Amino acid sequence: MPRDLPLSSLDAEELGELRLTVRDASTEAGYPERVRELEGSPTGLDADLWKLLAEDIGLAGVGLPEEVGGLGGLAEVLAVAEELGATLAPVPFVSSTVLAGQILAGCGSAADPYLERVAAGEVAGPAITDTRGVWSADAVGCTSDGAAVSGSVRFVPFGTSAGFFVVAARTDAGIDVFAVEAADAEITPLASLDFSRPSATVTFDSAPAVRLTADGAGQVAVGDGVDVALLAVAADQLGGTQRCFDMTLDYVKVRRQFNREIGSFQAIKHRMADALMLVEMARSGLERITWAPADNRAAEASVIKAWGSDSYQDLAAEAIQLHGGIGFTWEHDAHLYFRRARYDAAFLGDAPYHRERVATLLGW
Repeated sequence: MPRDLPLSSLDAEELGELRLTVRDASTEAGYPERVRELEGSPTGLDADLWKLLAEDIGLAGVGLPEEVGGLGGLAEVLAVAEELGATLAPVPFVSSTVLAGQILAGCGSAADPYLERVAAGEVAGPAITDTRGVWSADAVGCTSDGAAVSGSVRFVPFGTSAGFFVVAARTDAGIDVFAVEAADAEITPLASLDFSRPSATVTFDSAPAVRLTADGAGQVAVGDGVDVALLAVAADQLGGTQRCFDMTLDYVKVRRQFNREIGSFQAIKHRMADALMLVEMARSGLERITWAPADNRAAEASVIKAWGSDSYQDLAAEAIQLHGGIGFTWEHDAHLYFRRARYDAAFLGDAPYHRERVATLLGW
């Protein structure tokens, strides 16, 4: 883990209170229902909600070093991500605070001014993926002479809202990390299936850049940051998976056919039992990763991301089916979770990609 990210600075009761605070703030802002209003939005960001969460509650600094205004550790990161995933909150916590923030935290003191901006709530755009939307040191598309960056990066999350970009670029010494101000980049919004998870293509044409690592050290910083972000995405998936299960369980308890609640039918019971297994396997996997020392954090992050991607998509589809006709309507929330499930599955690599990555990491 980068800079020995602590497991937690809160006890169980305090973590529970953090979860409740995050969920209450998001639901009181109208989510997940208000996600529909973001269709066609150029930013896909609820700026007021992010200001509340990032500045007033302090979530923008979760998991970052204390000396730059950060707080907490891995348990806090995953707790926040899970609650935001349960409400589909359109905020850049995973992409800015976790992914960009953890990369910056691995870059040394040169990155401190940018970490302070992230911890204060400014959106940082992680421009580190290849044309498939995954991190691959062999496929980095940007180049740098040490003072400027050139190249293009697709699928930069919340790119149109970013104040600056954290860029992985190839140099004579290897892969290094640079910071580029948004004003020095060309930003083109991309259509997204998930209205609350916008992305953009960001192009740099000899853009002035601040070098944050040297001698190819950026490859390790980015790799470590991506592994933490994969865990955060898995937590987001868990939050959505649990919400899909809960709302489906509530529905089958009250929907009646043939003068009986459909939840009493044997076939429905079996399907709900299978759904619960998907939820509990994801939860137990994340809890083990959160609290147990990791022998191979990268492999474990890929395992839980692959499982979360498959289980979230399966359960979101099952929620639509078991809600019957109403589950297919625009007015029901089921399709909003299906959209997030598809986005999360693709973000930083889908399930087949991560199963292959596990095999490579473990030398199979």
